[in-house]
Amino acid sequence: MTLNLDDIPKDPAVVKAAQTEFRRAVGMINGRWKLEILWLLSQGVHRFGELKRGLPGITQHMLTAQLRGLEKDGLVKRTVYAEVPPRVEYEITPAARKLRPIFIEIVKWAEERKAERPEERSPETTDQPKAEEQQQGV
Repeated sequence: MTLNLDDIPKDPAVVKAAQTEFRRAVGMINGRWKLEILWLLSQGVHRFGELKRGLPGITQHMLTAQLRGLEKDGLVKRTVYAEVPPRVEYEITPAARKLRPIFIEIVKWAEERKAERPEERSPETTDQPKAEEQQQGV
């Protein structure tokens, strides 16, 4: 079924079909780290350690789980090389590469929002608890 967004408000069956597909797509990229992982991989092939360094705050366990989920959904390709020690590289698939224009639009949207509301804090500082909060266990 080809979706025409102009038809969505008019036809309840199209609304339901669009919502189902939207929910399925969001389910594949939903998660605290998945979009950031895909963004990094859209820049090029990365090894596990490079991804971990590029995602401050992510645990090894969480990165592994998110990569496995993305691989299961066909958005990330994992290549293991028969070397000692083993070398593993991750890259986005052609299906995930189609998300790149969306990533670019998200960045543009964020830049516009930042220009509209310069008093907002950056995401790096927003997600990180203050040092004194960490010490107090807050």
